[in-house]
Amino acid sequence: MLAVPGMGWAADPALPADAVPSAAVQEPRIIKGNDVVIAPPQATPALEGAASTFRFEEAPIAEVVRTMLGDILKVNYVLHPPLTGTITLATRTPIPADHAIFLLESALQANGLAMVRDARGSYHVGKTEVLKNISPGVRQVTGSKAVLQPGSGAIIVPLQYIGAGEMATILKPMMPADALVRVDSLRNILVLAGNRVQAEGWLDIVNTFDVNLLKGMSVGLFPLKHADIKEVEAALRLVSGGGAAPATSSGAAPGQGASAAARATGGAGAASQAGSAAAMLGEGNPLYGALRIMPVERLNSILVVTPRAAYLEEARRWIEKLDQPNDGGAEPQLYIYRVQNGNARHLASVLSGIFGSTQPGAPVNSGVAPGLTTSVGSTFGQQQGVGSNIGRGSTGSVFNRTGSSAGLGGTGASGGFGSSGFQNRFSQANQGAAAGGQGSVVASLGNIRVVADELNNSILVWGTRAEFDKIESTLKRLDLPPTQVLIEASIIEVTLGEDLKYGLKWAFTDKERSGLFGVGSVGQLPANSSGGFTYTLSDTLGLRATLNALAAKSLIKVISSPSLMVLDNQTATIAVGTQQPVRSGEISTPTTGTSNIVSTTTYQYKDTGVQLSVQPSVNAGDLVTLDIDQSVTDVGDEDAVTGQRAFLQRQITSKVAVRSGEALVLGGLIKDSATSNKSGVPLLHNLPVVGGLFGATTNNSGRTELLVIITPKVVRTDLEIREVGEELRDRLQGLRLIEVRGMPGVPRSDTAVPQSPAGLLQPIQPQ
Repeated sequence: MLAVPGMGWAADPALPADAVPSAAVQEPRIIKGNDVVIAPPQATPALEGAASTFRFEEAPIAEVVRTMLGDILKVNYVLHPPLTGTITLATRTPIPADHAIFLLESALQANGLAMVRDARGSYHVGKTEVLKNISPGVRQVTGSKAVLQPGSGAIIVPLQYIGAGEMATILKPMMPADALVRVDSLRNILVLAGNRVQAEGWLDIVNTFDVNLLKGMSVGLFPLKHADIKEVEAALRLVSGGGAAPATSSGAAPGQGASAAARATGGAGAASQAGSAAAMLGEGNPLYGALRIMPVERLNSILVVTPRAAYLEEARRWIEKLDQPNDGGAEPQLYIYRVQNGNARHLASVLSGIFGSTQPGAPVNSGVAPGLTTSVGSTFGQQQGVGSNIGRGSTGSVFNRTGSSAGLGGTGASGGFGSSGFQNRFSQANQGAAAGGQGSVVASLGNIRVVADELNNSILVWGTRAEFDKIESTLKRLDLPPTQVLIEASIIEVTLGEDLKYGLKWAFTDKERSGLFGVGSVGQLPANSSGGFTYTLSDTLGLRATLNALAAKSLIKVISSPSLMVLDNQTATIAVGTQQPVRSGEISTPTTGTSNIVSTTTYQYKDTGVQLSVQPSVNAGDLVTLDIDQSVTDVGDEDAVTGQRAFLQRQITSKVAVRSGEALVLGGLIKDSATSNKSGVPLLHNLPVVGGLFGATTNNSGRTELLVIITPKVVRTDLEIREVGEELRDRLQGLRLIEVRGMPGVPRSDTAVPQSPAGLLQPIQPQ
């Protein structure tokens, strides 16, 4: 930070102690002054008198002084003899009184005489040595264009930008030895002594140098990417003519301080380097002062300061030539790859499998960063099995390794590398180190260390430039935008009557018994003008006809029709239902001092309804493999013994493959229900024996089947993602009311009725 006159950095003593910020969060505090370091000059009375024309030819000095000071200017004056000599002074036009006294002062100086104005305003005329005992009035410069009062004496010159000591050094060769009275560095002023003519010349020099130097200087900060800062500094000084300084490179790993290298070289070497650096900064450098070079190690940058902006461009070109990567060198460095699309941990695990050692019995380097310890970990996930998307296994290991360099795959939530067991193979110590910002060590690939920095989603590589180029080329091919899948599902409950007593499978099967599941796109949901609602699913004719018939009989109920986007190899979950409280326990606690017992009953909530979990896996040909887990939980009757509800659960777990955009139909979850209703004449139908004459008992039974239609759509590019969003917005904007004839409670045609958001069902238009 730069300090200017009037600025201070000490804490304000008026502030309380607790108002001063702590060192950890301290901010710059600026207390500005009023820039008043000396008292302003006293006002000098203006000289009176009309403008006059003067003409003196060889006139005595005393007569000229009496005429101009006494008769014309009306001021008090004192003559100090001897005053010998004559004055010749003539003006062509009338001049004002304040200019007339300047002419008189110049004429007296030509005769070796001086004129001094004392503190009371009286003028003394005589030889310089005679007037030394007279204390002159102090004159103060109030601006760059200020006019000095006539006479000899002290002159106070305040400086705005340049330092008083530096300005005095510039003036000394151009003024008498006794002219520089005082250099006040505290107030940044100069006190000079001389006549008005001398002072005006000195002030011209002061105004030339007293400019804002910082505003005129050009500053460049050049960060280095590859080269060592000391080596670049030494090379720049050599180029600028300052000689070469001994520059050494320790080749230490990042984070190792330079103090260790300094201690290794010894005190004599350090002294030699300091002497060489001092010699380079001396005036022997032809660009000394015109080009200043300073290394900023904390920023790993070179600071260049020069009064010529053109030098900065030259310095930039030289720094670019010197700051080149050491491509052919064998010295390892730290490189950082910023992950653009993927996950740093996943990419690091792939690198471990590509470049790591996987042969049995091959030695494995722990690859643990300094300060961390090794540990034993194993890969695991939510489901056991080999880390492949095809098939299922019961156990299977995926290149388990000791320490921080685990192997490939795992089965986790993603079935591949995504959220695989690799995420869990690190011990708590390594995970704690990652949370602390040091990253999770992935593997040691020979002499290369690869670390996944999950906090910044970056991959750190410690190796040579050639090794990093190989890894970077691989990462760019792996760091691709993630594939997403749009899941459109429709969950439909169908009431099974006499014609469907064997379920929907029997109805969907054609004459050749070609199978239950038809593959194709899904239709829309329109209205039927003939009465009621009719729904259809397109492409499969048998499925369309069956659902049309069921819809005409009001045997179809759409439970849910969601649409959601999910990443490839990630799980999407859809839940439709309620939570049922279930008593989980009872605690009896005796009350102290009494025989009373306090009972506390605890309850848990159990999810009921439809639970659908889908995990897609996409290959290059847009074939989507779906891991489907569907369950339906219904609340049953109360148990006579425990008093709790029973739960009926129906579940489907399957793994199927379908092309992108094609529909997949799952069914077969059939539910049986039976109810018994008793009605009759109040009181009489409950009488024994004869009660049956006054009432009736109705027994009802029914069967329902759950049908799930899933349509996956692969989304790979940003354009496809925007198209999906626009399609959903178009559906929401297209909500409108459809008037259905013959349907009680249907609103008028000027009211909006929303269609199905998923767009899976549509009413059949009349033929």
